Amino acid sequence: MTNWLGLAAGAPVTVRRPGREPAVASVELATPDGQILWVRYWFTADRAMLHKADGTEVWCEADIA
Repeated sequence: MTNWLGLAAGAPVTVRRPGREPAVASVELATPDGQILWVRYWFTADRAMLHKADGTEVWCEADIA
């Protein structure tokens, strides 16, 4: 997703970071400029700050229950 501002808190997403395996997470917060996104990973419960500038991609997972 290119507009991280459009992601609502709690939305399920797949995070694709350069050099790492894709991981499923829930959105916590996007910064006002949409360049940084906070997520919580489902399987580890770790919280992470993602930066658009480092090539991170976030994909919406609307069908995950």
